[in-house]
Amino acid sequence: MAIALVASASFAQRPTATFVGGSLVRLDLDGFRVFADAPMDHKGIGPDDIALYVTEPPTPVLGGRAFTPAFSGEVLDRRTERLGEKTGIYVNPRSTPLGETPHYSYLVQWSGRRVYFTGDTEDIKDLLETHDLDVAFVTPTIMAAFEKAGRVIEARTVVIYHTTNKEQQGASLSVPCDRCKVVLPTPGEVIPLFR
Repeated sequence: MAIALVASASFAQRPTATFVGGSLVRLDLDGFRVFADAPMDHKGIGPDDIALYVTEPPTPVLGGRAFTPAFSGEVLDRRTERLGEKTGIYVNPRSTPLGETPHYSYLVQWSGRRVYFTGDTEDIKDLLETHDLDVAFVTPTIMAAFEKAGRVIEARTVVIYHTTNKEQQGASLSVPCDRCKVVLPTPGEVIPLFR
């Protein structure tokens, strides 16, 4: 019996993010899938998936568990028991306006890890107030806002998304963080989340 448990634990999936392209990222967290800046057509989102929309989608979301600006303040708590250990995903929508448009960023917490998604916003206030991040998914726009303010992103890893083809082809991007790992993924790239 103990051998079976050890063998099962050794094959546990390592948490990753797949940069689908543009603004779409999929987290794979030990059997959970979280789509950040989920597709407006809702394709690929299964009944057990979590979808984070930074703006209100044009059509109602069917299937999965969706977070949109209409759900402001709601927190998702999903728990599962594997090998006697409790794990959960906690999703915290954060109001980060895009000019006059309602817009949300998200803090996702899983197994003691903290992942932040900024979306298109230029509002750095919430990200400045959020500390001890393992991974921050940021846009070139938010990086420019941090630089302009003379501040740094407090995360161990910074992943740049919402990028143009020029940015993905290696044009110089200045990343305002101290001693962080920086990832500029290409579409389809799978990124190990935690070092």
